[in-house]
Amino acid sequence: MFSVIKAEIKKNFKLGVIFVWMLTIFLAYSSTYNFDVNETYANLFSKWFGLAPFMGLTMFMMFSGSFIIEYNSNMDGLIKATKNGKKQLVISKFIAAGVSASVVNLAILYTMVLRALISLNFKGLNTPLKNLWYFGNSGSNVTVMQMILMMTINIVIGSFLLAALGLFLSSISKNAIVPFLVGGACMAIPYFMEVRGIADNMLEWPILGMYATPIIRYKLPSSAWAVFIGTSVIGVVLFYNLAKRRFLSER
Repeated sequence: MFSVIKAEIKKNFKLGVIFVWMLTIFLAYSSTYNFDVNETYANLFSKWFGLAPFMGLTMFMMFSGSFIIEYNSNMDGLIKATKNGKKQLVISKFIAAGVSASVVNLAILYTMVLRALISLNFKGLNTPLKNLWYFGNSGSNVTVMQMILMMTINIVIGSFLLAALGLFLSSISKNAIVPFLVGGACMAIPYFMEVRGIADNMLEWPILGMYATPIIRYKLPSSAWAVFIGTSVIGVVLFYNLAKRRFLSER
């Protein structure tokens, strides 16, 4: 299975994906400015969420064609006829997609984090978020370091949720454009909700928990973290099993 996962990860990083990913990393680096401690970290967190559309574009460029090769080459029938193929392919694709998405998103985040830390000589990591204008009304005593760690965990969880969603969308379509557009909408709608300051219905969009910052910024209850984790776990199990059932079903 490990060799299949490696092959799928390699397939995920197509030339177009790498180009958009590198462009996003460049934007992440360029948008992180060196101010005083409070302004630098506030800038980091605000610009991080602003890069969400580019992260979504990169991920769904990877996910949208997950099963296209198997469908278009009629390899899906052969795979279904083999015991190891039926057992390993879908789970390997899911793991590869989740790992690939996590690598993409964490690389973008830590490009910003490391530039900010280096410019500040690693100072201010214990600064409470309530001191930063981006979180100014939250009154949160969570520190910058704690926020970065929470974002790291949430990004990995959210990446696997989106990987499962992308896998399912790809399994029901022989055309990559459909899962790309639908998956993109799932990223775009909650993003524009946050941009417009519509926080009342945020818990209905667990993907916002992937970025972590909106939960603190809008003073959502601590249960929001549980909602994000719970819906992510349920979403992963649901979408993965739907993708597996769809791909392995007889046509």
